[in-house]
Parts: sequence; C-alpha cells; structure tokens
Amino acid sequence: MIRHITGDLYQVSEIVSGQFGSEAVSVYVLLNGDQPVLIDCGSHLHRESIMADLETVLDGRTPAYIFLTHSELPHAGNISSVVSRWPDIHCVVSNVMLAYIEVLPTLPLAQITQATAGSMVTVGSRTLEFVTALLKDQPGSQWIYDGRTQTLFSGDGFGYHCPPEQSGRFSDEIPGGIQSEQFESYHRQTFRFLRWIQPERFNADLDRLIGMRPISIVAPIHGAAIRGDIDLHKERLKTAITAVCNSYRERLK
Repeated sequence: MIRHITGDLYQVSEIVSGQFGSEAVSVYVLLNGDQPVLIDCGSHLHRESIMADLETVLDGRTPAYIFLTHSELPHAGNISSVVSRWPDIHCVVSNVMLAYIEVLPTLPLAQITQATAGSMVTVGSRTLEFVTALLKDQPGSQWIYDGRTQTLFSGDGFGYHCPPEQSGRFSDEIPGGIQSEQFESYHRQTFRFLRWIQPERFNADLDRLIGMRPISIVAPIHGAAIRGDIDLHKERLKTAITAVCNSYRERLK
C-alpha cells in the first residue's frame, strides 16, 4: 500500500492482522530530489510487495541512504533485498553494534555510517537528525527527524492497533483520530519494561522532546502517519503509558 503523506514524503505499508487488531509495518520514503532516503525497509515476510511499492514510489530514482531506526526484523529484515537492488546505498545506524546484525553481511563497512543521538546527517540539500528514542525495544533504537517535512520518525514509539477499516488511514482521516486505548494496546505488548518506569518522568521527557522542534507529523513504523493534532496524540500516548504502568502497579498490591 502506497500513501502520499506530504511534500516529498511517502509511506509504504503492509498490514498484519493479529489478536489485538490490525498492525501496520511501514517504510517511509523521502524523494529528496535525486538522492532519495528510506526510513527502515520492512520485513522479509513482505519482501516482494515492499520492493514493488518502493520501485513505484522511487520511479527510477536510486535511493542514496537508508536510515534504520533499529535492527529488529520488521525494520531491517529486508535490507538484503534493498542492498541487492541498490548496491551503492549508504546505511545510517545508531552507534550501538546491535544494528549490524543484519547489515554487516550485506553492505561494505565504507557504506555504513554510525550516528549517535544528536548527530546530523546531510543528504543532498536535506539534513536529518538522529533523536534519542524514548521508547526502545532494542538498546540501539533511535528516532529520526526531518526538518523539511517536520516529521518525527518514531520507530516503535507511537505505534497502535486499529480495526481493519482504519488500516492504512492517517489520523486526520479517522474521526476523532487515534485513541489512547489503541496506543495502550500496542505499547503494552511491545514494551514490557513499562512496568518498571515512572510515567510522570516519561511523560515529562516526551513533552520536552516534542517541544524541542516543530513537529507536524509523527511517522511510526507500526501505524500510519499521525498527521496534524500532534499535541492531542502526544497527550493520548501519555495517557496510554500511564495506564500501562498503573495496571502493573495494581497487580503488585
């Protein structure tokens, strides 16, 4: 499934149905003139459809860079096909070596860039920033920010489950947007460590991160783009995180 989000930003998604509802596995494409950028590359389980959709979006262009939020298979499992199709592509990963599990066998070291949180990587006339991921399901997880489209690519953060009729729809195409219960369902299953965090501190950190830069779009890998009403959806995520934490606390009483 191909969706145009804004400007030169596109979303390529596959939808997986499960116990808790439908869940997206998304790849994002910034056309970026003649130096396109991929954000993640999807799962090997969807290899044929993802590669076909990427070819359609790129329309003959060769991607210059791929940024990986982390090395888990739904995010980096298709890297071998991407490198085989575009062997000159450069890969940007966090400075944690875990991200090399899928990358090293397929890509020369000279084409791999390690980046720490706060690092800026310039591709053509565009600069992307690696941002500390507040929600990590791997130590090497990073979020990525594109100032031109004001998009925060949030990896597994801001993911959500949805009913089939909402699959692939942006938040502003869904009456009322993404609900806190949808965020809660996804984050409860994905981030088992939430039982040990202090939600007040997490929510304050999320406020600071979102407030540091203009953000018009949040682009989770496991969901369609959240387009507009970012503060509303941030508050709903905070409510979801608090609910998950409090449910664990109740069990311990």
